[in-house]
Amino acid sequence: MSDKTFDGEKIKKLPEPFFEAMKGLLEDSYEDFLLSFNEKPRKGLLFNSKKARKETIEKLKAQWKLEPVEWCEGGYRYDEDFIRPGKSPYHDAGVFYMQEPSAMISAAKADIRDTDAVLDLCAAPGGKSAQAAQKAGLLISNEIIEKRARVLSSNIERLGFSNVIVCSAAPSELSRVFPGFFDRIIVDAPCSGEGMFRKDDRAIEEWSLQNVERCIERQREILEAALLMLKPGGKMVYSTCTFEPYENKWQLRRFCDIHGDELELKEFRQLYPHEIEGEGHFYGVIEKSGDAKDGQENSGGLRMSLEETADMMRRNGIHVLRAGIEKGIIKKDRKGNVRYEASHAEAMKAGDPAVKPYIDLKTEDLARRYLTGESLRLQSISEESYELCSEGGELRVLYDGYPLGLGKLSQGTLKNKLPKGLRRV
Repeated sequence: MSDKTFDGEKIKKLPEPFFEAMKGLLEDSYEDFLLSFNEKPRKGLLFNSKKARKETIEKLKAQWKLEPVEWCEGGYRYDEDFIRPGKSPYHDAGVFYMQEPSAMISAAKADIRDTDAVLDLCAAPGGKSAQAAQKAGLLISNEIIEKRARVLSSNIERLGFSNVIVCSAAPSELSRVFPGFFDRIIVDAPCSGEGMFRKDDRAIEEWSLQNVERCIERQREILEAALLMLKPGGKMVYSTCTFEPYENKWQLRRFCDIHGDELELKEFRQLYPHEIEGEGHFYGVIEKSGDAKDGQENSGGLRMSLEETADMMRRNGIHVLRAGIEKGIIKKDRKGNVRYEASHAEAMKAGDPAVKPYIDLKTEDLARRYLTGESLRLQSISEESYELCSEGGELRVLYDGYPLGLGKLSQGTLKNKLPKGLRRV
């Protein structure tokens, strides 16, 4: 070993078999890899093109000293010692999604078109779906673990996408319902997590050779199910956050060898933290043989709308958590008067922010107060701090023109209707 200085505490936590495997894999660059554990993990965010205005992006790029992620349009790195974007009301408004820079590469490689039906098969917490939904015609975003699927659904709601179905099903269940349906499939497979060792001690604690073997077998099952759902001429992007070749390039080569002329491995790349400004990540692009035509109907004439697709999924036993924008409810009071009560999802929908009635909070302080669940007495607030387009009753609450949720204006007080589970502590 040379006289280079290593992060002793972090290095001591790494499992010995991992050291040996990486030494054989990296050879001359092994020490540079170990040195990367001295560096802080890189943080990133992805702007939501369905919401973020150009002037907002330019403002935040300057204020937060954002650096572009070279492989992802709309992706940027930031220094966590300088700024915490997750604490900004812009985050609650769905202007951007927090995502590790290396993880942005796989969805970018899917080459999604606005006519495409896309499946994000292992989607939680939602970063790759956030990328895909900005371009896809229809996105089905799936997570087998329901608790994680609920987090995924909440993130999709915050971002305001109307072209996404969120579901919770095993890949084998989906393949029964969607044979040859998808133009693009993203498989961010469960893996041994070696690429997260620098940023997540839990990934180190959970690593074992036995877990690596379990991941390899699980990945094979997922890939087989995904292939059944891929349309002829379609593309599949497979990714992991690990360095293990048998979970990565050898996994894909074996898969393509088994299926012979049906599949072609178009490209793959292993990202190492000592070579790029991000964590460890792998992606590979597979193309299925056949004729891919824009607008071609899926599954023997089955090119369905989002609502029809969701209904078909439910009839086939697929648990659908969200289908587009959740509708509000019609309520009748004691006098028989009927009114429509909008949902939080409708308030968060991407689109025209100036839909009346609304109140637009102009300061970060007011937005933060709303996000904690506070009701705001407008008489005690400077009129320059907000823009009110309502004479009373239900209204959307905005921050700098971006939706935060709902409120009710009564006798000069903005009553807070933000769901309790979304309120900041």
